[in-house]
Amino acid sequence: MNPLTLSPIPFSPRSKLIVGVSGGSDSMGLLRLLLAKLPMAPKRLVVAHVNYRLRGRNSFRDEEAVRLFCRQWGLTFKCFRPRDFKKKATKEKRSVQDLAREIRYSFFLKLTRREKAWGVAVAHHQEDQAETVLDRLLRGAGARGLSGLRPLQTLTFGKDSARLRIWRPLLFFPKEKIQYYLKSAGVSWREDGSNRGNEYRRNQIRNQVLPFLSRWNPNLTEVLARVGEVTSEEDRWMEELSRTLGKRLKGRWGRRVYSCPSTKFQKMPMALKRRWVRSVAEKLTEKARGLSFDRIEEIIRLWVGDESGPRDLGFGLVGGRNRNQAFLFLKGK
Repeated sequence: MNPLTLSPIPFSPRSKLIVGVSGGSDSMGLLRLLLAKLPMAPKRLVVAHVNYRLRGRNSFRDEEAVRLFCRQWGLTFKCFRPRDFKKKATKEKRSVQDLAREIRYSFFLKLTRREKAWGVAVAHHQEDQAETVLDRLLRGAGARGLSGLRPLQTLTFGKDSARLRIWRPLLFFPKEKIQYYLKSAGVSWREDGSNRGNEYRRNQIRNQVLPFLSRWNPNLTEVLARVGEVTSEEDRWMEELSRTLGKRLKGRWGRRVYSCPSTKFQKMPMALKRRWVRSVAEKLTEKARGLSFDRIEEIIRLWVGDESGPRDLGFGLVGGRNRNQAFLFLKGK
């Protein structure tokens, strides 16, 4: 089995890098690879660990294992323990996994700012990509959603639109290869027993849906991961084209409003209409990421004059058309 290799490094040789490490084989493999391949790694890497305290003593054993590894290699170790994590998820009526992801990436963002780092490296791999693509397909995602995880991505947070750059060097490697690399390097890792349960949707896809579908195609994981990779490149090209045509609309941005000539919008290809409407909505509010396909179609009909408005579209958005001006604005103060 060929050893792991590091994808092209997207930052300067002197930049610091936050590394998200849970203690599992994926993140330990990423950390060990960075230590082997990144020049002056101990001085440049800051290891970030989140202890959600969901598994009792085992959660603290995970934390201690990562802390010990960092001590052995002279790495900076930063740990965050969220308070009342499960209570917060219940109170806000959110899934534990979604809230955990939000907390984790907010922690990465704070560390990136504090350490003046380029961004964060995370250990998503081929199986993660396949699960993401299948999950989004089952939810009814379009081409944009099926692009899955990207090797490089920028997330935007909060009212100040803070940006966090994310690097996924292991995205094209299977988990088996990562574990083989760790064994060859003599590095141990922690196993999260909760991954074997089927309480969460992601685990159900991993443990039940994918194995069942693989009866018809034993290489399904690789196929789904390839779909994500190919669609990601096509999506990137479409995004650039959408921005170019969007500028030609000569739309106007206000503090909480966007408008453009309806007749010019009507001439755009349908695929780009959908993409442009979604990008406008998401620029007005991050919550618009939850806009359904039907809502996007509704905004298009309003903008081209097939239906009358203005109309409340959810997430605080109102859309319609005034004479030849299509508009979308965000309600509130």
